Amino acid sequence: MYEAYWGLNETPFSLTPDPRFLYLGRAHEDALMMLHYAITRNKGAAMLTGDIGLGKTTISRKLIELLDPVQTRMVLIVNPILTPTQMLQEILSQLDEPTVSRNRQVLVQALHNHLLELYERGTRVVLLIDEAHLIRSAGSFEELRLLLNCQMNDQFLISLLLIGQTELRKKIAKVPALEQRLAVRHALKPLDSQETDEMILHRLRVAGYTGEKSPFSPDAIFQLHKFTGGTPRLASQIADNALLMGMAQKVQMIDGYLMHQVINEFQGIQEAA
Repeated sequence: MYEAYWGLNETPFSLTPDPRFLYLGRAHEDALMMLHYAITRNKGAAMLTGDIGLGKTTISRKLIELLDPVQTRMVLIVNPILTPTQMLQEILSQLDEPTVSRNRQVLVQALHNHLLELYERGTRVVLLIDEAHLIRSAGSFEELRLLLNCQMNDQFLISLLLIGQTELRKKIAKVPALEQRLAVRHALKPLDSQETDEMILHRLRVAGYTGEKSPFSPDAIFQLHKFTGGTPRLASQIADNALLMGMAQKVQMIDGYLMHQVINEFQGIQEAA
């Protein structure tokens, strides 16, 4: 709606996990590097945790982009509320080995055999579970641990990545056998004020903005960071609203006063006349 007014080709603050818009602040770059390291160095299992809206899912999608699509088979589970049997069935299905069997031993053997075949072809299998904090059953976590037993003398046949909110750490702690297998663990942190400024401009540039300076004043960014605490998703929502209000008021710059209005409106606060 406001793209033409601000000189954009597309919406800069969509909430979908498009890796093009991922701004790599220090914490995000570290997280991406750690996950990439866990896979390429065949560490077996890794975990990325963080509060809501920090960009965990977008990092995981960027990670997929970085992996060689020829040498890597990605199994992506975004709805992990599955029984252990359903989990095995879903993994086999995404590896093009669908089965209707509900016998655990049959499923495990089929998966192990297929992982061996892929290994012999030089293909690395990565199992990425997003929203892993939603896993309800300790049995599902145990099944994931047992998958790591699929290995050669010096190679895991499958890499496991668990992505989830902070409570995932507490759930994993209740399964010590799996927790001990997590060779790489990283907790994602919010952006600082400067990184928030850089993220906003980065997303605008990706969306086609060519202005010399950001349309958000330093005071606007200060207000934005203070309210959002450096959470990228919330910052994007507020910035999106600010661009819309800025167009409606026909301004050329989002200043602190306008940002204050946007934040109040977002919270449902009515300003005194």
